[in-house]
Amino acid sequence: MPNLFKRDGIPTGLLLSLGSEALTAALLWIGLVVAAQPVASHLRWFGICFVAPLLLLRHCAKRRDLPVATKTIIIVLFVTFVAFMFLLFRTKAIEL
Repeated sequence: MPNLFKRDGIPTGLLLSLGSEALTAALLWIGLVVAAQPVASHLRWFGICFVAPLLLLRHCAKRRDLPVATKTIIIVLFVTFVAFMFLLFRTKAIEL
């Protein structure tokens, strides 16, 4: 598994971006459940899930020099952000 993170490829970018988003979302969800707060009313808080992929994007672009993984992270980050914004507008968590 550690060799996967050192290779430059689409699976590496997918695993890094989706994995970091899912891990952050799971930790936030667990925190809300432990605090006995409804998840639906705190849906906007899940925007914090995009911070970890942004940090990984910078790391892959600057330090590791992984161009294919970097492009994959950018694409996944864009698609998941658009889906998140669609969800927020659909549930009226934010309005224009």
